[in-house]
Amino acid sequence: MTDMFAIIRSELTKIVTLPSVWIVTVILLALSLLFQYQGMAVTKEVLETLDANGMHWWYGRPVDAELDQFATMGAVIFNPGIFFPLLGAVIAGAEFRTGQLGLSVLAVPSRTRLVIGKTIATALYALITGFTFIIMTIFSTYLAVKDWQPDLIWRSEALTQMVGGVLFIVAITLITFGITLITRRTLFGIVVMGGFIGVTLTQVIASFIPDLDALTPISAARNLLLQNDTGIQAAPFSSSPEIGALVLIGWVLLAFIVSMITVQRRDAR
Repeated sequence: MTDMFAIIRSELTKIVTLPSVWIVTVILLALSLLFQYQGMAVTKEVLETLDANGMHWWYGRPVDAELDQFATMGAVIFNPGIFFPLLGAVIAGAEFRTGQLGLSVLAVPSRTRLVIGKTIATALYALITGFTFIIMTIFSTYLAVKDWQPDLIWRSEALTQMVGGVLFIVAITLITFGITLITRRTLFGIVVMGGFIGVTLTQVIASFIPDLDALTPISAARNLLLQNDTGIQAAPFSSSPEIGALVLIGWVLLAFIVSMITVQRRDAR
């Protein structure tokens, strides 16, 4: 167990000393800040139309202001969060530059322990970044609603969105990390996840086979974070939030198992 902790600490140190990881992290935080600002500005604008029944006007119709705010919290996490595949791909891809994987195998001969250590270290880094996203979301939401309902950020609906947001960020990072280990190319990990993002945004699969769309990772994240009862028209969802969470976890396990098998069977070059 002590050796495992040492491997995780070593891999985490390797991650936080990679300049490419810092560049991607700064980009992700800047994107989050942009979406947080936009969400806060829109919330302040629509709250100016708030009536005595707790409804405000949005898209030309009255909308429950509380439900709409919870939906906004999910959106400001999901929208910048779909760029997290960059983080997973950069972390995994660093192993295949200039024979780094060979050096890692020399330091940790057990490839099983090596992949487990790398995966846990990547999850920890994504978790820290995810919590930073959540703190930014809570703070920006508080600034937007402090003159209306300052305790809204502690409601169970808001906390559910926060937990779902952390799951989404960690899962998407680990799925891309696993795909990049399997393909051994940073670009391939980004391209595969980019394909999943494109499928979700265009609804090309959801239009014909919703059950299949529900099994893709980005659609699962959308099903998890963006469903609400405001009545605002949106593209149909292909499963429930609970199913979306299970699909994301399933993808993480699948990517982890296949990447471990792949690393064990291939040359350490």
